Amino acid sequence: MPNRKLQSVLYVDDDPDICEIVQTALSLIAGLTVHTARSGKRAIELAHELRPDLVLMDVMMPGLDGPSTVRRMRESASLASIPVIFLTAKVLPAEVARFRQLGAIGVIGKPFDPLTIGDDVCALWKEADTARGARSAHSAESHVQAQVSALADRFLQRTRGDVVRLVALIERAQYGDRAVLEEIERVAHSIHGAGATFGFAELSAAGGAIERLAQAVAASTATPSSAVAANALQRLTNCTERLAQEIEAAGQSPPSAAGRLQGQG
Repeated sequence: MPNRKLQSVLYVDDDPDICEIVQTALSLIAGLTVHTARSGKRAIELAHELRPDLVLMDVMMPGLDGPSTVRRMRESASLASIPVIFLTAKVLPAEVARFRQLGAIGVIGKPFDPLTIGDDVCALWKEADTARGARSAHSAESHVQAQVSALADRFLQRTRGDVVRLVALIERAQYGDRAVLEEIERVAHSIHGAGATFGFAELSAAGGAIERLAQAVAASTATPSSAVAANALQRLTNCTERLAQEIEAAGQSPPSAAGRLQGQG
């Protein structure tokens, strides 16, 4: 670990909302310069260009995932020494050990708290910045509060559109188009992860249920016209209806992430 203060971070995640939350929290509260990338390929390009002090990276991404991106970085002499921290829901000891074997300096669990992720990153870097005064911290947290609330509203609007999309995709699956199952899983995975980060627990759970069902249907050997497949697709429809209900319920009350920020203010 370099014996110097952490100043610049490259955050890598395919979800634009989580990218913006991390960028806002790390820049305003931790005082870091933060750049973002939406794919492993783009992360490698920016790492060459920017030479950040640290790369903070999601594990699950389409195409080049987090571990594969780190392996590519380690193959480059100019990037091999850049420390990496993974963000992941897979925080079991065996998973953490595997990520460390790839060269990661640590793992931060998802969902994370926007107010404390800066402290978590700096603790893993081993040189947390404690110089900020109470007034600057309070001002920064107020900015983060406004950002999280606005992003939560935008997330709900986007997810309403995702429900319409899911309904159309499930209908195609009912007519035998199994190719759409991967897209259903991808949309639901995004809702599951972002919903948890924003504090919409029930909405996140509904997204996770759709993701798991899509995976199960994709892995099934049952023919599209079979009763087994029809039952699974009906369950997908039911879960999507539940998701729509949870979105409307979430819109009636602030997310817990924003609530935590308001309590701190």
